[in-house]
Amino acid sequence: MAFSGLHVVCGFAGVPSANRSVQPVLSNVRWSQAPASGTPTTQAAPGGAELGNPIFRVESSADVWVSVGPNPDATVSPRVLVRATTAQPYDIGVQPGDKLAWVAA
Repeated sequence: MAFSGLHVVCGFAGVPSANRSVQPVLSNVRWSQAPASGTPTTQAAPGGAELGNPIFRVESSADVWVSVGPNPDATVSPRVLVRATTAQPYDIGVQPGDKLAWVAA
């Protein structure tokens, strides 16, 4: 089945260890969702400073506006344009408790 819509993965940047010589961009994945347009994710970014900084990794099949925060509204600023033509996913640093919402661009 072809990918359509928007997909978000929530995890942490880096890995907690004494040896930080190798550090993946995304680790400790906590959840993933494909929210409907205009509807915030049902789950929020987790806390856990010992695990690193929470991030949302976003991929979209169409150009969309994305907003993050405790009560995100992608119809107004601040928001980020996520282009479907980008070959790489967008990583957005977030705060514990943040959610994500999107609307078509």
